[in-house]
Parts: sequence; C-alpha cells; structure tokens
Amino acid sequence: MINHTRSEDASRLKSRMGSYAAPNPDKDVVHPPITDNSKSRAQMGFNHIQLGKMLCPAKYLADYIKDPHEMKSKFDSGSLKVTAALWPAYLYPGDIAGEDFDSEDILEGLFRGYLLE
Repeated sequence: MINHTRSEDASRLKSRMGSYAAPNPDKDVVHPPITDNSKSRAQMGFNHIQLGKMLCPAKYLADYIKDPHEMKSKFDSGSLKVTAALWPAYLYPGDIAGEDFDSEDILEGLFRGYLLE
C-alpha cells in the first residue's frame, strides 16, 4: 500500500516537474520539456541539461555550466564523485541555482535555493 501511494505521488509530480524546476515558472519552463507520457528516465537527472545543472554539486557548477557534457562524462565514469557530502546546486540561491555558492563558506546560503522557498 505504501509503495503504491509513493508511486502515485511520484507520477503526479513528474508531470509538474518542469514547472517546479524552472526558476520563474510563470515565465519559463524547463527545456527540453519533461513529459509525463513516458516511463523512461532517459531525460531525467543528469541526462537532462537543466536538471543536471541543478543536481550538480555546487563546487563543480562553474565547470558544469562551461561544459555540461564533459562534466556528465566525469560523473558517469566516476572520475568525479557525486556524494552526499557535496551539496547540490539547487540548495543554494542565485539566478542560476547555486550561482551564489561560496566555496570558502559552504553553509552561506545553504537551503536558500528558489526550489525551497
């Protein structure tokens, strides 16, 4: 019963993810759009250019913005590890999620990203 409920909740969220992930949902949507008509996850997470930017550890965000495909390759190969100790960019503020990350003070701005407002 719990798994069914969780699955049902997640499937409802998927169709709205493009609105939630956009910094200005009244003006923007996520590109490419996230659709709910597919069970495929091929365009989710790091496979989606905008969602990948939000999930990217904040300390690697500048490199990810410069070359998202190269950074994704590094994450996929394990040459750069994405661990729980590295906070994702979406937890930090900025016009681009994580843009205001301060590597000298990682607690500054933490949990102030627009998704958490």
